[in-house]
Formats: sequence, structure tokens, C-alpha cells
Amino acid sequence: MSDHMEIREYDMMTDEARGIRTAVFVVEKDYRPEFDEWDEPGRATHLLAFGNGRAVATCRLYPDLDHADQPGRWVIGRLAVVADERGHGIGKTVLAEAERLIRKAGGHVAAVHSEDKNFAMYEHLGYRITSELFDNGTHGWLVKALN
Repeated sequence: MSDHMEIREYDMMTDEARGIRTAVFVVEKDYRPEFDEWDEPGRATHLLAFGNGRAVATCRLYPDLDHADQPGRWVIGRLAVVADERGHGIGKTVLAEAERLIRKAGGHVAAVHSEDKNFAMYEHLGYRITSELFDNGTHGWLVKALN
């Protein structure tokens, strides 16, 4: 990865983001359905990171309507980095930008839904595992206070 990475913000999922998510979640992980109502224009903020002249990572963020008992909680979802660019801190940079945007919007808790193999990465970045685990503990919610 080059030293320069640009992160752009969109109010809809771009073709590049769809391509990255298809490669990572559908092809690599065989996850379906990958696309949902949060991908409809205007429902979420989508971030797209560019480096080396191409799109290399994406995620989306939106207020967490499923946890109305926790005002200020936002979801950062579908964080994906193309396979040949992993391990260079790109995901961490995109996550930090999503957290910055949540704080800017007045949110104070970031929540991610992750596979258990990624729990340690999120914990290293200040997230904590909640009691909301799924699929025999192989997936779950992690949260981070953004103060």
C-alpha cells in the first residue's frame, strides 16, 4: 500500500464498494444475503478507500435503530479490504474515519458485527465483546465508547 490513501464518503453504495463486498463477503466467505435495505441510497453513509490508483476498502455506517435503548449507538458494517491489500492497516484507518464521522454526527458508541476470528483485532482497537453472540459464538456484536 502506498503512503497515500484517500477515503471518500458517499450517501449510497458505489459500484466499487459493491465489487469489494462481493469479492470479500460473497466469493471468499460465501455470505448471503450480502446486500440489504441499508445499501439503498440515502439509508447509510458509505466509505470507500482508494490507494495505488484503485478502490481498496469499504464500510458503511448508520444509526443503530435496533438498539433504540442505547441512544447515540451507530453501526459500522461491512468493513472489507481487498485481499491483496490486507495487513497494511487499511481496515484500521477506514474504521477510524467511520468513528470520526459518528462523533461528528453526535454519536458516542460504535458497534460492529464481526466474525469471531476478527474479535481480537477489534478488541485491540478498543472494542469490547457484548453478550450478543450468534451462530454458536462465531459471530457477535462488539462496541466501543467514542468519547
